[in-house]
Amino acid sequence: MVLTGFGPFGKFERNPSWDVVESLDGEVFSCAGTPGIKAAWPSVGQISLHAVAKQLPVDYSKVPALLEPLFDSGNIGLIVNVGVSRAGEFKLEQRARNGTYEAKDITDACPATGKNVEDGPDELRTSIDIDRVIKRFSAGNSQVKVANSDDAGLYLCEYTYYRSLHGGGAPAIFIHIPPVDEPYSLEQLKEAVRQIISLLVEDVNYDAKLQPEHKDAAWVRHFQRVRAENPDSSSAVSAIRTLIDYSRETNVGTLSELLEGIRSVIDALTSSMDSKITSVSSGCELFLRFITLKAAEYSQDFDACKQQLVAKGGDFLNKARLGRSKIARKGLSFIHDGAIVLTCSYSRVTLAVLVAAAEANRRFTVYVTESAPSNLGLKFAAKLQEHGIPVTVIPDTAVGYVIELVDLTIVGAEAIVESGGIINTIGTYQLGLISKAANTPFYVVGESFKFVRLYPLNQSEIPPNRSTVARPDLPEGVGYLHPAMDYTPPSYITLIITDLGVLTPSAVSDELIKLYL
Repeated sequence: MVLTGFGPFGKFERNPSWDVVESLDGEVFSCAGTPGIKAAWPSVGQISLHAVAKQLPVDYSKVPALLEPLFDSGNIGLIVNVGVSRAGEFKLEQRARNGTYEAKDITDACPATGKNVEDGPDELRTSIDIDRVIKRFSAGNSQVKVANSDDAGLYLCEYTYYRSLHGGGAPAIFIHIPPVDEPYSLEQLKEAVRQIISLLVEDVNYDAKLQPEHKDAAWVRHFQRVRAENPDSSSAVSAIRTLIDYSRETNVGTLSELLEGIRSVIDALTSSMDSKITSVSSGCELFLRFITLKAAEYSQDFDACKQQLVAKGGDFLNKARLGRSKIARKGLSFIHDGAIVLTCSYSRVTLAVLVAAAEANRRFTVYVTESAPSNLGLKFAAKLQEHGIPVTVIPDTAVGYVIELVDLTIVGAEAIVESGGIINTIGTYQLGLISKAANTPFYVVGESFKFVRLYPLNQSEIPPNRSTVARPDLPEGVGYLHPAMDYTPPSYITLIITDLGVLTPSAVSDELIKLYL
């Protein structure tokens, strides 16, 4: 495990981040459990990570040269960057941006172009489930406050974090700590970081849900890196890309072995999800169906056969990628000038439709539910604002209050089931119920790779799903139920806008038959 802290900077003749990191150098972290914190799940393997600490100067030009040899050494299980922030609480950073870096370092310099990595993604996100780590930490430590953060500061901290996410080849996280005695002592800072790292080690192990020696654990990590490098792509597209990369790189010698290997990777990917109700499972299943549909026509020479299969997989991937733009064009006709649109949570496809309408000079406004406690609605509102779309965030409980103002409701879907109903972020069913009662059209937007062969009749029949959002503020002994998703029956849905066309809910079963026959 690579640990980094920073050298002297400003008022810090000795940087507290380095004091903390140096104290952990050489320590071994394992999944045996965290002192004082009850295990929330059984350990799935005996991962042990040996901590190697490295001090980084507050100098843009020197950071890459110091990090790259560490990353190239191989066998890294986790990267933890630590830096000092403002007084108060610890912060676990969710993302790192590629620029613009304009604040000058201790040499009075900054990157010439303002970029961290030329031609790199605009932002990268950690594959670590930060909310789950915070929930477990808060359950065992009420004195130290830890929060998640979406802004690492666009200085050396975020610069280093982006480099770790981009080239580290392992799960990475940045921990911002407060200065010493603001309010925690140095010993408290050290102990809190030690406990957080112990939980991170357990979480990285848990997230794969595989024994560390499992032959497909590396492909789960590959999938996580692809997701982090392509935050605007859906998880299903990242999974399909992972399957294509596996098909290209595997050393098996027959078509049957290759297909068996693909199925094993699919099982590893879907097992790594908190919920089985994901577009990943349906996208992977359709991918496998697509590449094997005409397997008999492939070359008898296996190397040539593999190239044909990879090429066909690439065709499927391109088709999946284009789905969102097709839906955006089809959705234009449903948003008219002066419309008031209601939506919930965060949906990339819904965002594409609304942005396309704005670019077509449609003037409309949007109400988005905050989607507590994850607050994904706030993230969605920020995205709309970036595109100049008027947006108002409302509490989840205010849907009934605003519905009489709304012209249409539009939501995304995690899965579109055989009946024409949908499984989506919790709160979607509530929007469907209230829209139906108010005679407001309720539109669903979703790619065809989200069509799944499920037929739930009620909430209890959707596959198990859970939210990892923490609520440490509850009184002792009070339970907390927060499912991640719910099921909206077809009777509440007006139309489903897909890359295959605009469908009534009853037409979904026909499309599923076409996809799988």
